[in-house]
Amino acid sequence: MKRMLLLLCFAPAMFVASGADSAVGYLKVNVTPDKAGVFVDGLYFGPAARFASTEKYLIAPGKHVVTMVDPRCEEATATVQIEAGKTATINQTLKPLPEPKEPFGTLKVISKYNLAAVMINDHYVGHVDEFDNAFEGLLINPGTYSVRVDLAGGQTVLSQQVTIAAGKTTVVQ
Repeated sequence: MKRMLLLLCFAPAMFVASGADSAVGYLKVNVTPDKAGVFVDGLYFGPAARFASTEKYLIAPGKHVVTMVDPRCEEATATVQIEAGKTATINQTLKPLPEPKEPFGTLKVISKYNLAAVMINDHYVGHVDEFDNAFEGLLINPGTYSVRVDLAGGQTVLSQQVTIAAGKTTVVQ
């Protein structure tokens, strides 16, 4: 009897949840390199994959422009039609850019938002998790840059001007 009451208590929640799913669709972006950032209609959604597993993003039904960005490659754009309750998939390989030339300084970005976008001069260069530990950092030519950290959806949580010097590490937090 207790099991039956428990089941009846949770049954309405299951129907509500499944009904809510039909009002949205999903997007998977299989892109090489898989650390590319995914932008939908100009807003950052996150990295294409995490731990070699493709992310699945919740998205409103309709036509959307998806841009895949990796700083070592040419950007690619695709238009996708999202249908309620279904998953649309984009498969893309980005074309590599020529290797940058030395000298380099290193930029480290530290934030509690590990999947937030790191933007340099308004261009996506990766997510925080790629630049926030002792073994990783962004190699960048010396100069003055505008560094910004944006959450998925576009909210800026950090904005700072930095000067990068050759052979030195600059930390933004």
